[in-house]
Amino acid sequence: MEKQCCVVIIGAGIAGLSCAKYLIENDIQDFVILETNNQIGGRCQTIKLMDQSIELGTELLQGNSTNNPLYQLAEEHHLFDQSDSGFDRDDCYHDEDGESIDEDIINEIRTIYDEILEKKVPTYPYENYPDLSLGEFILTEFDQYFQLKKVALDKNEIDQREKVIDWLSKQHPILNGIGCEKLMDVSVQGWISFERLSTDEESHNVDKYIQDGFSNFLQTIFENKITTEKIHLNSKVKRITIHEANQSVSIEVIDQNHETITYQAKHVVCTQSIGCLKKTMHEMFVPPLPYSKQISIEKLGFGTINKIYLIFSQPFWDVDFNSFNFLWKSNTEWKLTCLKNTAYDSQWYKSITGFYVHHNLSNTLVTQIGGEAGKYIETIPDEILSNCFQELFCRFYPDIQIPKPNKLIRSQWFNNTSTYGSHTFIALGSTIHDIKRLALPWPNKPTEPLVLFAGEGTHERFYGTAHGAFLTGIREAKRIVELYKNNI
Repeated sequence: MEKQCCVVIIGAGIAGLSCAKYLIENDIQDFVILETNNQIGGRCQTIKLMDQSIELGTELLQGNSTNNPLYQLAEEHHLFDQSDSGFDRDDCYHDEDGESIDEDIINEIRTIYDEILEKKVPTYPYENYPDLSLGEFILTEFDQYFQLKKVALDKNEIDQREKVIDWLSKQHPILNGIGCEKLMDVSVQGWISFERLSTDEESHNVDKYIQDGFSNFLQTIFENKITTEKIHLNSKVKRITIHEANQSVSIEVIDQNHETITYQAKHVVCTQSIGCLKKTMHEMFVPPLPYSKQISIEKLGFGTINKIYLIFSQPFWDVDFNSFNFLWKSNTEWKLTCLKNTAYDSQWYKSITGFYVHHNLSNTLVTQIGGEAGKYIETIPDEILSNCFQELFCRFYPDIQIPKPNKLIRSQWFNNTSTYGSHTFIALGSTIHDIKRLALPWPNKPTEPLVLFAGEGTHERFYGTAHGAFLTGIREAKRIVELYKNNI
């Protein structure tokens, strides 16, 4: 079967939806969105739990209404969750011997860490210097800190501070959106190019939750504007063939009935994740993508961050608690007993930095795990994983009687064949120019853009974010709108 349309948008994530919305607002109605999954949202996935919403992907909006268009839209439509987010509750910090870590030490190291990231890393020169990993930069700065402190600190005090540094390196609020295994993989020069959004000074929240989940945001902002017949779910794109001579593109799709449909279009907007492009680009595009684009896709990092929710019949913790944090020794050798006589490795558990209480579900604990460990746990069954978390809690918090969770809910982004991960980052060996190169249309001619690229991995300042994805969808829609305005 063959169909004709002006624009085909691949992917109904935020980039694809914002592209479609902009086209509609500028009187271009001849388009379709092709989505592999059975729902819109891409890496925004909301599920219901006990009349509340939990997120497997995008959860928070960063910044404020002046610097984040998604924040502005949520504010205009009164979509922010106004409930308590735990800022006045207590955080607990224990090491694997069950010993409490003084919060003064946590705050001391966190202050230094913040200063390194916010003041010292940006001073690293771009030009005429070799690229350096973010991890190496941070460790060098802390080596200098210990050189100054070692006379005044005993071995136990040094060990405690090393545990805090390791803990922050795995879960610092700025760093936990990267999704790589270790900061040694992240380019300092690339990290500097990422723009972190400032928040309202009077607000305690740097980020804000959406009332009734991100699916409510998508429905309010996009679904109410884009008619259902424009969005074709369960439609997997198999091949994109570029016909430069006659200025057209063929998109071969397998639909939900396993039938092949070919769309003939003037333009295709590709919003697939960097992970998906890494996996499929050699078979997907005919002729192959320009070599420069292929290299950029290969060099860019694409990490995995998975969320895990533990649901209990009732809280085993005091209502004043906000989080239980796990601070590891650097040379720990003990292994989880629940994994003995199983085929599963124990090393992943050192990436667990603790759990926090869900902001709307008082009986639910949440954690995030990234990098290779985040990928690996996708292979472990829920029952065994629940046993692992119970054992970890008992190790770090032996004075609390900890039951096994009633239920475990989690994301599995790495084995999701429509994403193959969750976040773009600039890896060591890649640069911001790889993102810029990927964002260029193909062919790169203002009057002849056949294949256009959007998605968070194509925004040079906001890669890895929902607002970055949103802005790139509008960027590519503008190219198309301007093309037809100029031809009138």
